[in-house]
Amino acid sequence: MMSNPQFWQFLLQSLKIAYALFDADYRLVEHDASFALWTTGSQRDLRGMYLLDLLPELIGHGLDTPDAHLPSIFPIRLENINRSMPSDEVRYFTLTVMPCDRYLNAALMVLIADVTEQGRYIQDLMQSHNELRLLWNQLSSLNEQQDFLLKHYLPPDVAEALVKGTLRPELGGKLREVTILFADARDFTAIVANLPPERVMNVLNDHLEIVVDAISAQGGTVNQFQGDSVMAIFNTHDDQPDHAIRAVKAGIKVQQALFSYQKRRQQQEERNFHFGIGINTGPAIVGNSGARWRYTYTAIGDTTNVAARITAAVPAYEIWISKTTYEQLNDSFTVVPLAPMQFKGKLHPITLFRVLFDLESR
Repeated sequence: MMSNPQFWQFLLQSLKIAYALFDADYRLVEHDASFALWTTGSQRDLRGMYLLDLLPELIGHGLDTPDAHLPSIFPIRLENINRSMPSDEVRYFTLTVMPCDRYLNAALMVLIADVTEQGRYIQDLMQSHNELRLLWNQLSSLNEQQDFLLKHYLPPDVAEALVKGTLRPELGGKLREVTILFADARDFTAIVANLPPERVMNVLNDHLEIVVDAISAQGGTVNQFQGDSVMAIFNTHDDQPDHAIRAVKAGIKVQQALFSYQKRRQQQEERNFHFGIGINTGPAIVGNSGARWRYTYTAIGDTTNVAARITAAVPAYEIWISKTTYEQLNDSFTVVPLAPMQFKGKLHPITLFRVLFDLESR
């Protein structure tokens, strides 16, 4: 039974394997029907045809020159060769070339195994891999854009808190003791009256960048730009026991950095914006305010209102603080008391102090 050719053909067909025998000149001497169909798309007799004409995929694998004695190159195995069938169906094959035993009266045996199911699976897998890679790249690009938007349209520490989940993206807030700092340009309207709008925007942005950098260096949260004014909060979602000291340090750095910057600009006869800074400490509701489709992270309450009132009265290059801020400084700064001021909406005058500092930092 083992020597029965029909048995072997049945076995090969059941395994989806076709065979062909070639002589020493690589001419086909015997093949089955599946070999002809899979290589040429028809079941015609292929005897006498040259190996590399039938299977050009073997070119470059040591079979270019007929030679019956090439044991070093065998076996040759090529995987996932695809061929189009007459039905336009694409099938995948594994091709194996090996030397024959002498009793077969041939030099080479070629086996072709139909691995279409496996080939399609691999193709689908590669396509899925490419689609996943494309999706990953799109998600990475989207994450970069979201990261850019979060960091540029929200205070960086607020954006980080939202990402970490320590700050919830919902309306409402919590009562906290905070220190509010406002930095506002003096005589802004008069200065920009004769400047083109684009020039005003560029000059203002240069000044605001200096203000924001100084505040951020002390851990303040810059939450609002109101034209030529900046609002910052200290001791927001992260505890800062020294928030009043941080705010005053930030105010001093703002004035010093602006003064240094403006001295360089004056040599170029450029227009400058001179800022006054007001600081107040007290309780406020800190969180998200606004509508369901538009949030603003801020501090709401009388503490914020008083800080704004103080800032409106401060001359250029000066820093004024409230009594509640002064009481938390622990003699860290030199201050001088000012005459109490009556602000709109307040029943009693507000006690104020002016912070003394050198404009030219050392």
